[in-house]
Amino acid sequence: MPAPTARQTLTQALQRLGYALLLPVSILPLAALLHRLGQPDVLDLAVLSLAGQALFGQMPLIYAVAIAFGLSRQGQGAQALAGAVNFLLLSSALGTLAPGLHADMICGLLAGLTTALICSWSRTLRLPGWLRPLQEDLPGMLLSALGCLLLVLPLSILWPLLEQGISLLASHLLTTPFGAFCYGVLNRLLIPFGLHQVLGSLVGLGESNLQALASAQPLHEGYVAGLYPVIIFGLPGACLAIWLHRKRLRRLPQGGLLLTLALTSALVGITEPIEFLFAFTAPWLFLAHALLTGLSLAICSGLGIKVGSYFSAGLMDLVLSYSAGEHSFWLIPIGILFFVAYALLFSLLLDHSPLSLPSKPLAEELPQLTHLAPTDPQMLAIQYLKVLGGMDNLQAMSVCLTRLSLRVGDMTLVDQSRLAALGSLSWIVLNDHQLVLVLGPNAGLIEGQIRMLARRQSVPLGLEPGKAQS
Repeated sequence: MPAPTARQTLTQALQRLGYALLLPVSILPLAALLHRLGQPDVLDLAVLSLAGQALFGQMPLIYAVAIAFGLSRQGQGAQALAGAVNFLLLSSALGTLAPGLHADMICGLLAGLTTALICSWSRTLRLPGWLRPLQEDLPGMLLSALGCLLLVLPLSILWPLLEQGISLLASHLLTTPFGAFCYGVLNRLLIPFGLHQVLGSLVGLGESNLQALASAQPLHEGYVAGLYPVIIFGLPGACLAIWLHRKRLRRLPQGGLLLTLALTSALVGITEPIEFLFAFTAPWLFLAHALLTGLSLAICSGLGIKVGSYFSAGLMDLVLSYSAGEHSFWLIPIGILFFVAYALLFSLLLDHSPLSLPSKPLAEELPQLTHLAPTDPQMLAIQYLKVLGGMDNLQAMSVCLTRLSLRVGDMTLVDQSRLAALGSLSWIVLNDHQLVLVLGPNAGLIEGQIRMLARRQSVPLGLEPGKAQS
């Protein structure tokens, strides 16, 4: 197999970073919920409010641990510990050399990245005989600590200029309608590549977001309000259009499934199950979705609506952020308009170019409904293994929220005709060896069961589907 190009290597590295960033980002709703429940107008429990604020205050440390752990080859705990230690070293040394910098978040990101890179590299070193009795992870931990200390001087010189640029971008450019439109379009277009978390984290390095974290306030207040109408209202409107489209084509409507996806988007803000239904099979729909997202952000910016987001701009997020925002009420009527806009535009586009979903005509599908996918997670994992050509055909696997990325030895052994019957919402064949399954909320559960079966059979499974097996 040809060696990956520099662009492919960079893309895969950024995707892995995006997956690693999901863990600290997913902690934000818990912190926000604890902080809100402890307020005087809710439960009036100071202990809850302080617990939430403590989580917000330690987010740079959590980022360092999560990135170091998430980028490790086999999920080594020692690498996570090294990430925490290196963050403390880097932030303390920087605070001593250049006091007053708002650099905790960038210290967390750099400590995690430096730890992951150096620890991975150190495992390839051939140590002298007198050093081999040392614990396997100790050289990497020591070298990564030294690497972080070497970053202190250049960071103290460069970070004030970089922070000024990021703050200018976040406070002046992104808060204009055109800037918000560009951010919204780019945010959606990066989702198929798993890079939208990287974009949000880079923009979030500005001083305003660090101050919001310190005071347990919603992040990105000036430019993300427009995500609420799209995620709570717009994408459910897209689900309605897809359901009506399938009924017109006399295909199995899958109303229960589409309703679940719509509620997942509206309530908790997880949009990937819907977006991956058409991101690769109907790119014109995804482009329309990206442009509508940019339009929503531009409208909200133009109307002066400022509502931040802790996590994903779903209904739960809106409830937590509503009181801290400005003109928050107007998100509801704007959202209703976007529900109608999505439903009408998607219906028109689907009539012009039908959505290619894995399905047979209704007359052929009805007799097969008696053969339902097993509800037991282990049995379901076994069925997926059979469809994927068996354990011997599976080489590597990774999970990200709702999708499972796989690397197989022989794609011809994968029975794609049976994936839909097992509950796969969609799938994308990237090349002769890589496959992405969109499984919805069950993705992590199925991945865990397959790994457990692999350990029982002593079959090694890698964590990098995009990397060829040696």
